[in-house]
Amino acid sequence: MIKGKYIVIEGPEGVGKSTQVSELTRRFQLAGLPIRQLREPDSQSDLTARTIRHLTQDPRYPMNTVTEVLLYNAARSQSLQVIKRSLDQGVSCIVDRNYLTTLAVQYYGRGDVADYETINKIINFAVNGIEPDLTIVLDAPVSELIKRKSEVSIGERFDSLDGQFLERVRAGYLWEAHQRGYKIIFSNVSKDEVADRIWAEAVRCMSTRTDRILQPVSTPQTSSLAAPAPEKINNNADESEPERLITKTPKGYKITDQGSKLLEKAITNIDGNVYAFYDYLSSSTIAAAMARLSRRGDDLRITLLDEFLDKKGQDEQLLRRVITEYGDDSVQQLAGLHLVVENSSNLLSKKLEWGRLGAYLEQSTRYIYYDKKDKTGKYRYYTPTQLDARTKKTYTLALNKIFSNYSLIVQQLTSYIETNSKVPINERDAAFRSAVRAQACDAGRAVLPVATTSTVGIFASSQSIESLIMHLQADNLPEANTVGSQILVEARKIIPAFLDRIDLKERGGAAISYKKNTYKDVHTEAESNLIEGYGNEPIENVKLDSFWPRNELDIVPDILYEHSNLSLSEIKQQVKEWSYEKKANILKTYMGQRGNRRHRPGRALEKIHYNWDLVCDYGIFRDLQRHRLVDDLEWQKLSPRLGYDLPKLIEDAGLSELYEKCFEISLKLYSDMQAAGYQEEAQYATLLGHRMRWKVTYNAREAFHIHELRTSPQGHPAYRKLVNEMHAKVTNVHPLIGESMVFVGKGEDPELTRLNAERYSQEKLKKLDEKNSSSQKI
Repeated sequence: MIKGKYIVIEGPEGVGKSTQVSELTRRFQLAGLPIRQLREPDSQSDLTARTIRHLTQDPRYPMNTVTEVLLYNAARSQSLQVIKRSLDQGVSCIVDRNYLTTLAVQYYGRGDVADYETINKIINFAVNGIEPDLTIVLDAPVSELIKRKSEVSIGERFDSLDGQFLERVRAGYLWEAHQRGYKIIFSNVSKDEVADRIWAEAVRCMSTRTDRILQPVSTPQTSSLAAPAPEKINNNADESEPERLITKTPKGYKITDQGSKLLEKAITNIDGNVYAFYDYLSSSTIAAAMARLSRRGDDLRITLLDEFLDKKGQDEQLLRRVITEYGDDSVQQLAGLHLVVENSSNLLSKKLEWGRLGAYLEQSTRYIYYDKKDKTGKYRYYTPTQLDARTKKTYTLALNKIFSNYSLIVQQLTSYIETNSKVPINERDAAFRSAVRAQACDAGRAVLPVATTSTVGIFASSQSIESLIMHLQADNLPEANTVGSQILVEARKIIPAFLDRIDLKERGGAAISYKKNTYKDVHTEAESNLIEGYGNEPIENVKLDSFWPRNELDIVPDILYEHSNLSLSEIKQQVKEWSYEKKANILKTYMGQRGNRRHRPGRALEKIHYNWDLVCDYGIFRDLQRHRLVDDLEWQKLSPRLGYDLPKLIEDAGLSELYEKCFEISLKLYSDMQAAGYQEEAQYATLLGHRMRWKVTYNAREAFHIHELRTSPQGHPAYRKLVNEMHAKVTNVHPLIGESMVFVGKGEDPELTRLNAERYSQEKLKKLDEKNSSSQKI
C-alpha cells in the first residue's frame, strides 16, 4: 500500500495556520484523496494527548518552561502515533503545527531554556523519526499578527503576550525554517493567494514517494534574532515574479497576453473549440492535463496555464500527482509510448504483438533477404541462453546450415523469376526489381527458422505497455521474461509513474503469479484428461467451427434500432412478421454503395461472429495474427508434426531437394532439443513453412476488413488462398453478407499483380517527390 503524506503548516499566532490547514484539507478532499485534518500535539483521536494539551493551555495551572516542554512532547509522542497509523493506512495528514512551535516559543520566545541541544534531544525522543514530508512556515510582520489577534477573542495562554515576545517567536520560526530548508510563505496577502501557494507546494509533495531527509540543524548563535526580510509578493509588480498567465475575474478566469503566447507553443488553436498538441509538452504532461477534465470545469486551456505549462520539466511529478488524485487506469490510456525491440525472435514477436490495443510493425520476411551475416559473423537468429553446451552446438550447426540453404534458395529464385518473367526487358524498372524480390522472398521464407530475428516497433498506451510487461514476465519462454524486464527498465525512463504498480506485490506480482499459475494448472488438466495424437482425423485447413446467428437476417432489428424510438424487443416483434425479401432488402441497403474496401458497413454487423479452427504454415499465421479487432486468438505450440507444403515456384525452379533438406534438419534439431528437455525452446527449431493450429473469432464487420485486405493482389499467395477459403465458407452460411464483400480478390497472376502493386507505389512516390520539389521552388 502507498503510504500517506504528512504535511505540516507552521507559523506564529495570528498568521492564519488553522484557516490554511482547513482550506488545504478541503481541496484534497474535493480531489478525492483520503485526508485527515489534525492538530499536533492534541490529536482529536487521542484522549491522552488532548488532555495534556488542555492542561498546558489552561491559565489556572501555572508551570515553568521545562515542564511545558516535557508535557508538550509527551502529548506529541501520543499524537504522532495516531498520525503514523493513518499514514501507514494510505491516509494523508494535514497537521496544524508540530515541534517548531515548541522551539519558537519555549526556546526563542521565552529564552529560559538555554540549552538548544537538550531541547532538541527531548523533541527527537518524542518524535522518534516520524518527520513531516512537507513543512510550510507561514510568516507575516508582527504588526499584522497583533492586528489580527485583536480582531478575535482571547483564547489560549500565548494570545495575550506582548509584541517583543512575538518578534522573538517569529524570528525563531524563520531561523529554523531557513536552517531546515522549509518553505516560507508570506501570508500578508489575500487568503486565496496564500492557499494557492500552499496548494502548489502540497501537490508537489503528493506527487513523489521519496521521504524527505532532514539536514542537521546547527545551534543558533542567539535567541534574540532579527527576522529575515519577508519574501516580496505582489500582483506583477516584482520583477523577480513572472507575468501571470491567467487572471481571475467575476466571470471566471481570463487568459493574459503572456498566457496566449505560451499557449501558442503548446496547442494548435488557442481560440477555437478543437485543438491538438504540439510537441512542446510531453505526452505524460498532456495525459495529466486531460485527466483533470473529470474534476475541473474550466476550459482545458485554463487548466494548462494554471497547473501545467509553467511546470514544464516536472512531467513525472505532475503525472504522479494526477495518478494519486484521479486513479491511474484511465490516465494510463491517455499517454502513449513508442518502443522498439531489436533482435526479437519470430517466436517472441508474436508474444510482443499479443495485446489487442497496440500498434505493431516488424521487419518483414516478405521484403528483406535474410542471407547476410551480422558484424559478428552470425546469421540473424536467436540462440536461447539457457541451452547446455552440447545442445547449443547442435542448435548452431543446424541453424547455420538452414540459413546457408535459404541464401542459395532466394538467390536462385531471384535469377529464375527474372529469367522466366513475361515483363519486357525495357520495362524492368525499380518496381519490377521490387516485385521480383518480393516473389522470391514469398517462396523462400518458408525455410527460415522461427528463431529468425527481426526488429519490432510498438506504439501503445501506457496501460497496454504495463499489460505487455506483465504478460511477458508471466510467460514460460525465458526470452519473453528477459525482454519483459528490459521493456520495464526502458519504459520507466519515459513513463515511470505509470509503471509503479508492477513492483507492488498485491498488483503486478499478483497478476504475474495469477497468469503463470493458471496456465500451469490448465496445462495439467489438459495433460490429465486429453488423449493426444496426430492424424486421428483428416486435417481440415479451414474449418468454420461455429457461427452466430444462424440466420444473417436476425440482425435487421439491430440495423433499424438507431432509426427508431422503439425498444429492441418491440422492433423484433414487428420484423418477425416481415417477408424474406423485405428483410433482405434492408440488409442490402445497410451495406450501401461501397466505393472501395475501406467503406465498411455499420456496427450492427459486429453482432455476427465467426469462429475458425485453422491449420496453415507459421508464415501465414504471423501475417494474419496482427489483426487487432479479433476475439479468441490462441495458438498451439509450434511443431514439425503437421508437415509443410512445397510451393509450386520452388518446384518450377528446381529447388525442391534443397528446400526439403531444410525441413529435415529442422525436424532432427526439434527432436534433439525435446529429448534434451527443452520443450519450450524446441519451437525455435521449427520453420516458417511448418504448419500449425490456431483459432480465432471475429465479427462480420471485421470480416469485411480481413477478407478484402488479405486477398488483395499484393498479398502473400498462401494467405490469399487461405482467406479465400474462409470467405467461401462465410458466403455459404451468410450469402448476403458474403456477396457484399465485393472487393475480395480472386486468383490473379501473382507476378503481374505484385508488379502492378509495386508500380502503383513507385508512382505515388514520384508524385510526392514532384510535389515536394514544387514546394521548395515556391
